[in-house]
Amino acid sequence: MTEEKTARCEHLQEFLDCELSVIKRHLARHKWFNAIPDEAEGIADFIRKYGWLMRELYCGYACPDRDKCDLGMKVYPIEEAE
Repeated sequence: MTEEKTARCEHLQEFLDCELSVIKRHLARHKWFNAIPDEAEGIADFIRKYGWLMRELYCGYACPDRDKCDLGMKVYPIEEAE
């Protein structure tokens, strides 16, 4: 049996910090606009709706390793970034 190498994000904590900052900045308006009274439900809804966009923006534009990351390439191919 061959060993498979698992790809790991080397900047996961930075991405999560960025994502949390965006959520905190916009959560109150998101909850109000979507008539969501619960904080946890509002966070889950925000991530469900915009998580893909936050990942694409971080991985495609902000990540210092974006040009050589196999994980980021799945989200944002380098040809499109040029």
